Amino acid sequence: MTWSYKVARIAGTEVRIHLTFFLLLVWVGASVGSVSGPEAGLRTVGLILLVFLCVLLHEFGHVAAALKYGITTPKITLYPIGGIASLTRIPKRPVEELIVSLAGPLVNFVIAILLLIASIGLSEPSIQIGQHVGFSLIQQLIGINLILGIFNLIPAFPMDGGRALRAVLAMRIDREKATMVAARVGQSFAIVGGVLGIFSHQPILFLVSLFIFFAAGAENAVAETEHVLDGLSASDAAMREFHTLKLSDSVHHAIDLILDGSQPDFPVVNDDGQCIGIATRNSILRTLRDMGPAALISDSVQKVPAQIDSHLSAVEALRKLSESGLPGAAVVDREGRIQQWLTAENIQELILSRSAMHHFASSVSAR
Repeated sequence: MTWSYKVARIAGTEVRIHLTFFLLLVWVGASVGSVSGPEAGLRTVGLILLVFLCVLLHEFGHVAAALKYGITTPKITLYPIGGIASLTRIPKRPVEELIVSLAGPLVNFVIAILLLIASIGLSEPSIQIGQHVGFSLIQQLIGINLILGIFNLIPAFPMDGGRALRAVLAMRIDREKATMVAARVGQSFAIVGGVLGIFSHQPILFLVSLFIFFAAGAENAVAETEHVLDGLSASDAAMREFHTLKLSDSVHHAIDLILDGSQPDFPVVNDDGQCIGIATRNSILRTLRDMGPAALISDSVQKVPAQIDSHLSAVEALRKLSESGLPGAAVVDREGRIQQWLTAENIQELILSRSAMHHFASSVSAR
């Protein structure tokens, strides 16, 4: 099932909205509407949409700053808790990462200043809430943008402040240690926020803190992976001995290969040795169940997997494999012929072996 839907493409970046965002709009509109009337519900939904427009502009602040350093952004996804800009890579130079990280909150502060200037001289009516007079729409948006800017500067992953902290630390220590320190700072903030959420009976604060805690740990794990894979290419991480299938092969033949070895998924190649698809264990078994062993692999083949140049870094190869959503990727030569087969399991085994070697080397040097 598709959980996010494309709504626009702006300057080469695909804007997607997660399904839960639509559910949030329906829930908030219905909740407010049932208490204060349909008009109040629509006003609240409109305010949420304006807030997320500001969130989108925040993300495009990152996009514009990253583009300055040759980093593109294939997509931005909006969630109920905010937006995520999926950069093709994280800037490795500390100064670049600092600028890209701070560009998002800066956009929110600029929006707040522009709205403040626009509101001068305007007699915008305030919003009546029950028996009380609330803030005007512009006043609310000014306050919300200030909150967004300040909140994202909290030095905790995955907030922009966490990445900015890592960038500052990386100016003095190596990136892996900088990430570890920034992640621990972020988790400390999350623990404090979680405790406050429990004792103040604020479930949203507790959930946000829980998200920050695990996100900080995940960011640290990613940094450790990048450190271990540093200097390695896709060719170093991929299988050299693997089986391929052709469209004319039978499902019976594929089942024999599965039973004879540990390779569950197979690249499907044409007569020129180019990878034109992937046949996974699940798709092969489904075809076997529905059509029998005499069926052809052409009935099991799925979409074309990622094509990765053998000289690409192992980190970038892992990213492409993850983005494809498929269990394997083809490492190809200049003519597009498959040379090796890359899977997440291979990369994980490489990471484990390299980590063990680093641990052994460290223990020997410490003696």
